[in-house]
Amino acid sequence: MNAVRTLPIRVAPLPGESIDSWLEAISHRCETAWEDLLSAVTLRSPDNKCNTWVMRLTTAQAAAIGMAAGVAPHLVHAMTLAHYADRAVGIDAATGRFLRAFPWGRARGSRYCPYCLADTGGRWKLTWRLGWAFACPQHRCLLADICPTCHGAQRHNTHIFTAVPRPGHCANPAIGQTGAAPVRCGSKLADTPVPGFDDDHPLLAAQRTVYDVIERGVGDFGVYRTAHQPRRAVLADIRAVAGRILAYAAPEDLDRVVPADLLIAHRAVHAQPSARFGRPRAEDKPGLAAPVHATTAAVGVTAALRILGARDIDSAGNEMRWLVTGARTQGLSMSATTLGRGGRGKSDTLYAVQLTALCPLLSPGDQLRYRIGTATPRRPTSDPDRVDRLARRTPTLLWPTWSLRLATAECNQKQLRPALSTALLFVDTRIRIRDAAALLASPLHEQSVLAVLRKLAQSNHWDHIREALTRLADYLAETDTPIDYQRRRQIDYRGLLPTAEWTRICRDTGTAGGNSARAK
Repeated sequence: MNAVRTLPIRVAPLPGESIDSWLEAISHRCETAWEDLLSAVTLRSPDNKCNTWVMRLTTAQAAAIGMAAGVAPHLVHAMTLAHYADRAVGIDAATGRFLRAFPWGRARGSRYCPYCLADTGGRWKLTWRLGWAFACPQHRCLLADICPTCHGAQRHNTHIFTAVPRPGHCANPAIGQTGAAPVRCGSKLADTPVPGFDDDHPLLAAQRTVYDVIERGVGDFGVYRTAHQPRRAVLADIRAVAGRILAYAAPEDLDRVVPADLLIAHRAVHAQPSARFGRPRAEDKPGLAAPVHATTAAVGVTAALRILGARDIDSAGNEMRWLVTGARTQGLSMSATTLGRGGRGKSDTLYAVQLTALCPLLSPGDQLRYRIGTATPRRPTSDPDRVDRLARRTPTLLWPTWSLRLATAECNQKQLRPALSTALLFVDTRIRIRDAAALLASPLHEQSVLAVLRKLAQSNHWDHIREALTRLADYLAETDTPIDYQRRRQIDYRGLLPTAEWTRICRDTGTAGGNSARAK
């Protein structure tokens, strides 16, 4: 390591500034070539190809930079992406490499706000490197993706080592320039046109919400109000919903859920030239990596938070239903079992919202299995004893005091009582209809049980019937009852009442049928 000397001129870092921006400002102020400045602070990499230290610094590097520039080492560390490690990006502790598993952790290159550059003389914010950054809440505008002149992505490559940086100007090679030291584009990035929005615009509210989750480490808005979720799960939820919206929403769907001015900006981006630098991204898989364009991320996150920002899971499910039905029309398999696939790290809250959105496509039995209509729909329990407890505490024919309350004009009590008893065994379990009916010795065939449930589901009172069955099943699963109905069903009664005695009782009471009546 080279000996570290104090720099002749010091430039204080700005709050939230990226380390490369700060060092460029020092290099520019000192009128020193970029490689000389890096050598002075011991940051020259062996291949001189990239500034990997923007990701993180070693303790020795931070100390050397701090000593040379007169800044405390912890403030130097705070200017690298390690400041957002496990908050907005994933960084391998052993290698220092970026982890793609973290939701939308890092965008390719960096976006920027022209107005911020104008205000600070070209100083670059660290947050602009995050995949979650798409708008500037301060200046109420979208972030820019590329240089308006050369159409190159910013901060994708390091500066030419022999040149003095010009903060706020595009450092990409000019169009048509090649070689070891090509002429720079030099465009003034503060002049880049970007769309602006009102302060209460959903786009800006979405960006503020994302930043708030990243900073505070918890999601407690919308569907998370009653069950707070950790930062990473909330970001994974937003990424999962935004990815599906960007991948499967039809234009008319976006027209309904995304503000018109944002959509105009989003669609205008596709008419612009593609970025000249950076490996092309697959925009058809926006759920896997941070979108290339700020407008794409803005559309996805704004629409996603329209859903996740609803007051409760039921309302969020209603907001999401268009996405579920739309995806099915495009051939995407959507069922209660496939909802859990993909989207690593998603919360149970999002799964509950998805189940609620899928409700009209679920059979009545599956609605009971997944506890649709409750505060927290979820996968059936893995408790192997729940079915046994329900079977022991549930009669073959549901108690009349319950069945009469749940009756509809389309179902008579002879069919309704055994069907409701069988339905109780579905709540929060994976048991099949055939097995549930057999376990209760039901007089109804499984198809008859299904027919009764379909009639109930067509009733205007189905939501209340479903809730009543769910509550009753939960009570029976948790509370012992005086009668063990499963034991009662297994008792052989033939020895308790001999045939001759039964015949006499029928004769004395005037009961018709004799042995045939007893058989019934």
